Amino acid sequence: MVVFMPTIKVSVIGESVSPTRMIVKGKKTEYIVDKDESSPLEYILAAFAGCINIVGFMVAKDMNLDIEKIIVEISGKLNTDKLMGKNVEDRAGYKEIKVKVKVQGNVEEGKLKEWVAKVEERCPIGDNIMNETPVCVEVEKA
Repeated sequence: MVVFMPTIKVSVIGESVSPTRMIVKGKKTEYIVDKDESSPLEYILAAFAGCINIVGFMVAKDMNLDIEKIIVEISGKLNTDKLMGKNVEDRAGYKEIKVKVKVQGNVEEGKLKEWVAKVEERCPIGDNIMNETPVCVEVEKA
């Protein structure tokens, strides 16, 4: 029997403290996004790593796999010319993201490949990075 979960709304509110620093409030957490301390470029990779971890343990439980620890190494390459306002054809976002997932536990190699495929399929952050998502940006005077 398939049980469908409802669509949920996730939201945050950010307020600038300076030209390079913003305080972003989520449901239970406050984040400081600062160009010099915790770059938004790193946050997206950190969110992806966190999603792989959470979904990884969920999938491991579903598959009855004995996973003790997940280590996720993620790096991305981007051309900063567009970000800096230069007139270039290149896009502003990451051109490439590489992910290496290391798993500690008593799991055979074949099961790990099946496991990671299911993790990729179910991770919402990865889905948003790998697939186009409609985005609507509005502006108004505060």
